[in-house]
Amino acid sequence: MTQLPRRKRPNPLFFCSAASAGDFPPPQGEEYAVFGRSNVGKSSFINHALERGGLARTSRTPGKTALANFFRVDETMVWVDLPGYGYARTSLSERDRWSKLIRDYCEGRENLMGIIWLIDIRHPGAGADLEARRWIGRLALPALPVLTKGDKVSRGQETAQGRKAVEALRLPEEPVIYSVRRHASRELFWKRFERWRGIHKGRRR
Repeated sequence: MTQLPRRKRPNPLFFCSAASAGDFPPPQGEEYAVFGRSNVGKSSFINHALERGGLARTSRTPGKTALANFFRVDETMVWVDLPGYGYARTSLSERDRWSKLIRDYCEGRENLMGIIWLIDIRHPGAGADLEARRWIGRLALPALPVLTKGDKVSRGQETAQGRKAVEALRLPEEPVIYSVRRHASRELFWKRFERWRGIHKGRRR
């Protein structure tokens, strides 16, 4: 039986932060936005999935990612960590700036191929995620849903929460369930991501 080649370990590099559209770097290969509510675990997910602790700065206080942070994953792909949505404990002006930054990036970035959409497995269908679902639909961009914090529920609950997410958010397929405490989550994610990427690769809006 022929074994599939092992996935090449990424060699990620942070190279740019942007506070507004004027700060975006020139397009370099395919870009994928990492998008989700504040406190969904975006930084932990990025560090674990890309196998580089400390690459994205983590904090116990939600709402700390105030910039679009660009990470080169390999010679063909960049991930962009966007500010989290749905965090009320910050000034209205700052929330407006975040919203504009996210809109300007997602609506105008010519080499944005898709969105890695992170959703807390404990709260699928929360109001902010429902609003995000409608907005993603209007963008007409492919989105790969990932349920984070899989270790916060039992193995038996994972399936039920996945089905709940499909129903509440009208997802076309079961989301990836991810836990930064399980190496197997990383491999499962990358298999799904590469399949999803291949389906949508090269498509333009």
